[in-house]
Amino acid sequence: MQLILATTFLHAGAVIAQFTALGKLVYDISHREMDLGWIGLAEFAPALLLVTITGSVADRFDRRKVALISITGEALCAFALAFYAHSKPTSVFPIYLIGLGFGTFRAFTAPATRSLPINLAPDGALPRVTAFYSTSWQLSTIAGPVIGGVFYAVGTTWPFIVAGGMALASGLCVISITLRRPQEVRKDRPTLHAALEGFRFVRRTPILLGAIALDLFAVLFGGAVALLPAIAEDRLHVGSVALGFLRAAGGVGAGIT
Repeated sequence: MQLILATTFLHAGAVIAQFTALGKLVYDISHREMDLGWIGLAEFAPALLLVTITGSVADRFDRRKVALISITGEALCAFALAFYAHSKPTSVFPIYLIGLGFGTFRAFTAPATRSLPINLAPDGALPRVTAFYSTSWQLSTIAGPVIGGVFYAVGTTWPFIVAGGMALASGLCVISITLRRPQEVRKDRPTLHAALEGFRFVRRTPILLGAIALDLFAVLFGGAVALLPAIAEDRLHVGSVALGFLRAAGGVGAGIT
């Protein structure tokens, strides 16, 4: 179980650290709040467009290998951002392209890693494993932004290098996991009907549909934290370190709760 917790903390921490530093970098380049939203869309759009494919891949191949490949891709995107940040950039367009690539890899990472706890938990221990899994993720929402902000203050390339290193470390952890229950890999031919079964199940289960819809709206409106780089600079007149702590404040509050 320690390996899945380490994977979760390192990977989520890397993603959030990168997102924090990337928002700061984008705003330093363009000073346009709208660009912060476009970067978020560039990273989210692949997950939406590939939603019928990514889950099927996680069901039909070894999830640990899928996670390793996709996390390695995320790390390469982080290193590409480091290289671009080092080049004294004047345009945010290349960042959009890297963000699309990162979002594509992340779309495959999510279903592969989030479904692993069921294969790791001893009999009757899934609720406990899920609680530890959630706690590890919550800690990463606190540590990740601080890492991103502090290393950005050291140098614009460093948060992306650190995020890439954390991602690679999480990939090594996930491929080292030993499953208590072998994954039941699907062998049937993939079809669109099978890919859409999850949507039909949610529609047939009103309480699940309501819970997901409420969470969706909370996440969408909560996405205003993407504006923190602009707020930190233009309103609060603070640097990247304070930005990191601002971004981590939500995680601290959630952790206390």
